[in-house]
Formats: sequence, C-alpha cells, structure tokens
Amino acid sequence: MSTTLSRDRGARIAVVRYDNSAQGNSFGLDQLTELVTVLEEAAAHPHCSVIRLEMAGRHFCGGWDTRSFPDLAASGRDAVSAGLRESDEALARIRDLPVPVVAGVRGKVIGFGVGLLSALHMSLAADDVQLSLPEVGFGFAPAGVGHTIAQRLPRPQAYALLTHGSADAPQLARWGLVSRVVAADELDEQVTALVDTLASIPAGALRALVEVVESSRTTGRPDQAYEISAWTVVAALAQGGDR
Repeated sequence: MSTTLSRDRGARIAVVRYDNSAQGNSFGLDQLTELVTVLEEAAAHPHCSVIRLEMAGRHFCGGWDTRSFPDLAASGRDAVSAGLRESDEALARIRDLPVPVVAGVRGKVIGFGVGLLSALHMSLAADDVQLSLPEVGFGFAPAGVGHTIAQRLPRPQAYALLTHGSADAPQLARWGLVSRVVAADELDEQVTALVDTLASIPAGALRALVEVVESSRTTGRPDQAYEISAWTVVAALAQGGDR
C-alpha cells in the first residue's frame, strides 16, 4: 500500500495517488490516516488550488478491510465505537480541506467507500460504476455510512439503499453522491478537464468559494459567506484598480 504526492502547474495542482489495488483499494484506520495526512500536506502548499485524488487499479474503493474483523470482534463495543468515530473524524478532515478534492470514480464502491466518496468536493463517475453496501449481510448496522446516506437521501431511498445495498452510477448522480456521470473510456480525460478548469481560477477565489460552500452547509446560515465574499470583492476590485 502506498500514498504518494506530486505537484503540477507550478504546484497549483496536487496529485495524490492511493494504491492499495491488491486489496481492491480497501482501507484500515492506518491507511485512512495516511491518506488524509498526505491530502492535508498537499493542501498546505500556498500555491495549491485543487487536489486530484487518484485511486489506483480497477476499483475506487473496496470498503473496510475485512481482515480486521476478527480483531474488531475481540475488542469490545466501546473500542469499536471509538474506531468508527475516529474514521469518520478522518473523513471530516477531507471535507475541511481549504481546496477542493476531485476524483474519478470507477469500478466498485463498497461500504466505507460511500463515506470516502461523500467526503470529496467533486467527483465524476464512470457510467459502469456499481455501489454496494454489504454491511447488513454481515449483520452490521452501518454507522458513518448509514449517517451519510440518511443525510443525503430521502428517507425511503435511504432505507432502500441500506437494506438492498446496491446502486448504479445514474442513481449516485441523482442522489448527489457524484457530480455527474461520464463514459467509462472518457473518465480520465473528463477529470483532467475539470481539474484544469478549477486550476485556472485564482487560488484565493477558489479557496474562498470552498469556504463559502462548506460554512453554509455546516451552519445553515449565510453570515460567514457574507464576510468571505466581501473580502474577495474588495480584493478583486482593488487589484483591478491597480492595473
């Protein structure tokens, strides 16, 4: 397993590549923590405007590594609860990044992969993507994933997905879990075009836009958006007057 970081366009674009393809890009807490740490390192560069997350191999995410299940069974309810909370807090750190994280979604999105997908700012899905939620088949009630779906989907659809456990790419787009669906053979090209478009926006304006969207979603109020927008308006007009 490896998570690597490279930079392009004078560091305006950061490319973070997660490669656990031998295990279907599954995760444990250590792998998730490493990914989030690298994403935060990418966003910390002052010239960074956008992060492109690349998931290696044929599948976006194979869910939580089932090899950890025996240890979970032996650890007890409190420890499992703490671990679930810790993984969701790691995903919240992705949502809280000051620049957008963009990804192409291909192949399978299983279980925990829904949580990772929901933490991204923008994503394009190949038209053959398949989502599955196998938790109930193991006898589990999904926590973080269940919460995410309950917040994103109408109530009847949330129950349907959590119990029937599958969805295709058009459904993911209708439910707002991906930005849009593209032909599988055009996915990389379309993601590149999206990343290039975002990188062409002044970095300060794009970071401010992320703050407007995320603060509005978090608080449900426009107060912070007013302050952020005012700062960008004054700065842009002052810069224009200097030309």
